[in-house]
Amino acid sequence: MTTVAGEARVMPRYPRLRSHQLLRLVLAIGLVAATLPAASRPAAAIVVPSASVTSERLGGPDRYATAVAISRRLFPDGGAPVVYVASGETFADALSAGPAAARAGGAVLLTARLSLPAVAEAELIRLAPDRVVVVGGASVVTNTVVQRIRAVLPSTSIEHIAGTDRYATSARLSAATFPAGETEIAFVATGTNFPDAIAAGSAAASLGSPVLITRPDTLPASIATELSRLAPERVVIVGSTAAVSSAVGSAIQAIVPDVGRSAGQDRFATAVQIAADHLPDATSIVIATGLAFPDALAAVPLAGAIGAPILLVEPENVPVVTRDAVRARAPSGITVVGGPPAVERITLGELVGWADGRLAVPSAGPTYPGYDARYHDYGEMLTYIRAAEIAYPDIVQVLSIGKSHGGRDIWAAKISDNVAVDEDEPEVLFDALHHAREHLTVEQALYLLKALSTGYAWSPTIRQLVDEREVWIVFALNPDGWAYDLSGSPYVGWRKNRQPNAGTSAVGTDPNRNYGYRWGCCNGSSGNPSAWNYRGPAAWSATETRVLRDFVLGRVIDGEQQIRTHVTLHTNGELILWPFGYTRTDIPADMTLDDHAVFVAMGRAMAARNGYTAQQSSDLYVTDGDQIDWMYATQGIFSFTFELYPTEQVSSHADHEPPDEVIAAQTARNGSALLYLIDMAACPYAAIGKSATYC
Repeated sequence: MTTVAGEARVMPRYPRLRSHQLLRLVLAIGLVAATLPAASRPAAAIVVPSASVTSERLGGPDRYATAVAISRRLFPDGGAPVVYVASGETFADALSAGPAAARAGGAVLLTARLSLPAVAEAELIRLAPDRVVVVGGASVVTNTVVQRIRAVLPSTSIEHIAGTDRYATSARLSAATFPAGETEIAFVATGTNFPDAIAAGSAAASLGSPVLITRPDTLPASIATELSRLAPERVVIVGSTAAVSSAVGSAIQAIVPDVGRSAGQDRFATAVQIAADHLPDATSIVIATGLAFPDALAAVPLAGAIGAPILLVEPENVPVVTRDAVRARAPSGITVVGGPPAVERITLGELVGWADGRLAVPSAGPTYPGYDARYHDYGEMLTYIRAAEIAYPDIVQVLSIGKSHGGRDIWAAKISDNVAVDEDEPEVLFDALHHAREHLTVEQALYLLKALSTGYAWSPTIRQLVDEREVWIVFALNPDGWAYDLSGSPYVGWRKNRQPNAGTSAVGTDPNRNYGYRWGCCNGSSGNPSAWNYRGPAAWSATETRVLRDFVLGRVIDGEQQIRTHVTLHTNGELILWPFGYTRTDIPADMTLDDHAVFVAMGRAMAARNGYTAQQSSDLYVTDGDQIDWMYATQGIFSFTFELYPTEQVSSHADHEPPDEVIAAQTARNGSALLYLIDMAACPYAAIGKSATYC
């Protein structure tokens, strides 16, 4: 039986986290946005299930351990003939090491400048190579490191290859590895940045070619001399003329007449172009972050061994050019190098989805301007949540709960163990984007999805919450209004949905004034269709509020509402609001004393975690027909509004559409408060010490 506010009720008893467990969870959630705890990050391969694509991750808690994981993949039984040891702190001297190691049939390990990391030392001992080549001068790899290698490998030949600068080092590496007159192609890339040389390294490793580095505007004498010695049939310049100028191209052509160029508009596109030009038929790909060099540098010999190009991504984003290349290539194998901070598992899930066809390119629609590109538009949001489902199929299930007035799906995710089963567990609901311009709320919802799915693998406390709750996230209730808001320059500042109103040209209803409790009762909404808070011609007249209503009512099982706690995400003001909005009376007749006490206690507990102010909704201003009033009064759900982001009054609507630079900090600050709400779903009355009475 659905409970009506004002009536006492008894809830089934479910376990809650102990206070010390929740504290650990609160501390852990702040790490999800940045990095996993070093001791907990997985070093072994992680596979994303797919019927047609084999995926793996080679990574460790740091760059040195990642290089070791790659080495173990190359030489599972040890016995490498040669190991190149390069700096894990600076890229310049090491850019040519990967192709050289590949040509010599060896591996690349990384070292710190002042000391040899223990994990690298152990791997050198395991590999027991005949030869070790230390790359770079004493400014990047000190004699202390060299002496330590000699100490642990007393029978191994140690070479130290270094030049007077990065270009001379590159030339000496090539001269020591590639015989004159035996090179078909030599690659030349800028030595002032790493991505182009790294991407070229995979092609070079597969083709048995060197990578030489140059200044952007002049060809160093050492490189010119080495090109003359090599006498390759062809030179491929990597990167645009901004990276390697036409003047350098002309200088190279004076030495080697046949000169080409592989380039794209950025590092990601350049990597794709190199793959297309030189490894068009490769059936496997190696994925590395395009934002840091060490993982990809160590992966070059592996890429050469399996004949795979290295494509670049961002930790939480697959660039469109990379996406399209993966879709077109449809590889049967994907190897990600680096831990989750370098390439998130959801990003790997997205790559697998593009490769095996489970993801489809979203229809073109309004999107964010370049300076706000960290925001997800509707299509990008859908790709992200689908990728999470692919990456974590055991705990994430994506579904449409209905369609907007304009026919767009309203997407949700369920997060729980046994996710395909409707278990007898307390449920929690989060929803975002009632109001079209409140873009940050979508990012908060995506953050929560990432926190729960990523944390499940390494945090026992997050695992316990997911195992013992069913969490629902509705990511964008008002997709039509959202699309319209993005159609402006830069934004319209739109709030309502896009449902026409009879008898007027004014469009839209405020979804959060259209719920069927105290609708239009109390001067908390407008009857004017042109108003920003127009309540609609009748309660539930807005398509989107009916969709949310029907979903919530659908969670009534055997007469009992399964959803215990709820947060609706809005902007702005740094507030946590509880019912009621329709009256300024603290405890009206439709709320019990104990329920009011629970709202106050939970609101203040969450505010203590995120620094917001907790108060009754009507303390901000009176609203009628709003969601949290309906959720509590008719369903007995302890329902709160989070108003994200400060009120700065930069412009009429800028506070609702903050710059994308704030996304990471503003979403992370709410993590522990939202997890507290999930935990309290077991028995909200525990907040006032009355679990025994009610649960």
